[in-house]
Amino acid sequence: MATGITVSNLTKRFGTTTVTKQLDLEVAEGEILVLLGSSGCGKTTTLRCLAGLETPDEGTIRFQDKAVFDSGSRLNVPTHKRNIGMVFQSYALWPHMTVRQNIAYPLKVRGLRQAVADGWVDRAADLVHCGDLLDRYPAQLSGGQQQRIALARGLVARPELVLLDEPLSNLDAKLREQVRTEIRELHQELGFTAVLVTHDQDEALALGDRIAIMRDGKIEQCAPPDRVFTEPATEYVASFIGMSNRIEWTRADGGWRCETGGRLGLRDLGEVADDKVVSRIRPEDMRIHRSRPVEAGHSVVFDATLVTAAYGGRHVDVTVQAGAARLHVRAGSGDEDAWIRTLSPGSPLVVSTPLASLHTYPA
Repeated sequence: MATGITVSNLTKRFGTTTVTKQLDLEVAEGEILVLLGSSGCGKTTTLRCLAGLETPDEGTIRFQDKAVFDSGSRLNVPTHKRNIGMVFQSYALWPHMTVRQNIAYPLKVRGLRQAVADGWVDRAADLVHCGDLLDRYPAQLSGGQQQRIALARGLVARPELVLLDEPLSNLDAKLREQVRTEIRELHQELGFTAVLVTHDQDEALALGDRIAIMRDGKIEQCAPPDRVFTEPATEYVASFIGMSNRIEWTRADGGWRCETGGRLGLRDLGEVADDKVVSRIRPEDMRIHRSRPVEAGHSVVFDATLVTAAYGGRHVDVTVQAGAARLHVRAGSGDEDAWIRTLSPGSPLVVSTPLASLHTYPA
């Protein structure tokens, strides 16, 4: 697939703070790349540099084969000449303009009067199922409708690149899932190139053709969603995509011992050179038992006590104390696991997890 966007050696500083650090990134033509990370990791700054809303201190940005920023030659193409569409977290609709005028605004800025005459505005509104709202004002719309209008405005000029900055964070959970599906459908129909910023793991997995997980201004891992989910490259990535349980292992007595009191054979953690390592485990991959299971081959087993058990509908979120470690388990809520909710805090129990569910990294 042809390269749509190329970012090389991108560095941005605010005073003495370096927000992005020699960042390299490629976005294939027609793909959605998601920048995922916690607050302050540099993802929004990277997006704003792509948009021309921030000026990097070093590096280059190219759209197709055309440079829009080059620190070496002091080239910096202004935002309105970069042929981008942008969708903001806050919608950013003009309150004094109708929906039709808001959607048409990018066309007028670019001088595309013929596009307005050819019905591009109506087409964009129909794409987001808002064709009947064109004569209303933003104050007359719900949050979901305003976000759809913002999407239509971002797409109406058929830009080279669509930038989406936390586009769903202001919506409630049900509406967020609905609009997320609509963005996916729009992308399947139009095939636009996009960079989307989010801190929401589910949103990233659902929308991204690839996910770039950022930390301290750099990319920890950039890969398709399924690979990031099943093969996190670093402990930070594993933690960020839901492996909340952390267990420290120390090589001792020809095997491995951990802070929970568990023990493993020397080869159970794979080929490991270090004497101290860390395993990350998803709560869904752990099981709770009344007593030690008779058949526990290819698993690691811990004695523990109950801290809390919170009912979640189809599951129960259980917190246990195992030695020095506090672990989180997502158990079922059916008849088989109903006994868990009858336990009092401090009750003894046993936790197990398959060895295949351990993702192990240098300590």
